[in-house]
Amino acid sequence: MKKDNVPIILCDFDGTITRACLCDFLYKEFASCGLKFSELWAESKIGTKEEIESSFQFIQASREEMERALASIEVVPGFEGFYQYCRDQGLELTIVSDGLEWAIRYVLSRVGVKDIRVMSNRIFFEPQGFRFEFPYYNPSATQTGVCKRDIVDELKKKGERIIMIGDGRTDFEASRLADFVFARDALWDYCQEHHISSWQYDNFFDILAYIQNPDNNL
Repeated sequence: MKKDNVPIILCDFDGTITRACLCDFLYKEFASCGLKFSELWAESKIGTKEEIESSFQFIQASREEMERALASIEVVPGFEGFYQYCRDQGLELTIVSDGLEWAIRYVLSRVGVKDIRVMSNRIFFEPQGFRFEFPYYNPSATQTGVCKRDIVDELKKKGERIIMIGDGRTDFEASRLADFVFARDALWDYCQEHHISSWQYDNFFDILAYIQNPDNNL
């Protein structure tokens, strides 16, 4: 249970908890179109919804086949300890990702992380094929399936303090609303450019050491 007067931690997944992007990994392994639609997304020519729905039209693999492949994905060093620290300290840790909740939960379950909130896009494996839901989609922000900016904005309106952890452009707009950001790669560059209160990290051992340091008043 979250304690009073402590921040909520919103953590990206792809490129943050794992170095690999799970969707790209699945496209490369199983989609006959490869990364065609992922590359169009990277060029801002399509949004996440179109990328996912279009790519999965070219996948014939079963859920079980894809999970066997996902079993090779490793999490970034220190995440399990960071997760346990948050639980022990009553810190609310939520994954906010523009990926697929099913794949995220599968990878995390393999390192014993099961009791965690995930706000992400959803896939359903049905007899007639794949079905998707995008519960955090904002029609005015079509580039992403999950509008992280909206999520942070709603929490801020409730008076919550928000710490973000991320690495890429799906975190950009939300980072401007957060109270503090742990950033790397493109997100770190963005935070520096826009003078966002942030700290550069490489892995979760770094983040845990920063949070545990009493001189860093989070």
